[in-house]
Amino acid sequence: VITEAGFGADLGAEKFFDIKCRMAGLKPDAVVLVATVRALKYNGGVPKAELGAENLEALERGLPNLLKHVENITQVYGLPCVVAINAFPTDTKAELDLVEAKCKELGVNVRLSEVWAKGGEGGVALADEVVKLAEDKSQDHFQFVYDAEDTIENKLNAIATKVYRADGVTIAPAAKKQIQQLTELGFDKMPICMAKT
Repeated sequence: VITEAGFGADLGAEKFFDIKCRMAGLKPDAVVLVATVRALKYNGGVPKAELGAENLEALERGLPNLLKHVENITQVYGLPCVVAINAFPTDTKAELDLVEAKCKELGVNVRLSEVWAKGGEGGVALADEVVKLAEDKSQDHFQFVYDAEDTIENKLNAIATKVYRADGVTIAPAAKKQIQQLTELGFDKMPICMAKT
């Protein structure tokens, strides 16, 4: 079964792993992290009108975003991962090579997805990599970010520090009161659904 878990390894994947997988007893075999060179250059400061031009410097500046998501999948959740690049005709070999080299430094392969241009044939390399990862259990050390039995405060802190890379959580007085009420009602052992702000 293949599912789409939403935007990013912080928002979509965190909620899929820590809430859905926990509650449904699911254990993922592999993760496909989808990116585009255009989006990475945009993250690196390139205006939308200029995304079609090669810009390795901007790509280099935008890559840390992707690499943190890769680290979340492989190091925080302990799952094998492949980065799928949705290829655009304006992507240059140098740009694609740079993304691949940076991902390789984290032990993750990159595969082009060219389904939009080549139909099913454009997705074969990605599909082969996903099957390989799913069948190779040596890289599979799936874990949740927090123990459901922990306190609400500790679960909030775990998500903030491990997934979002914050220094910690400051809980406002009104939130402390809500946490106390939730605990008294017996909801403190439930997974946390954190809204990113």
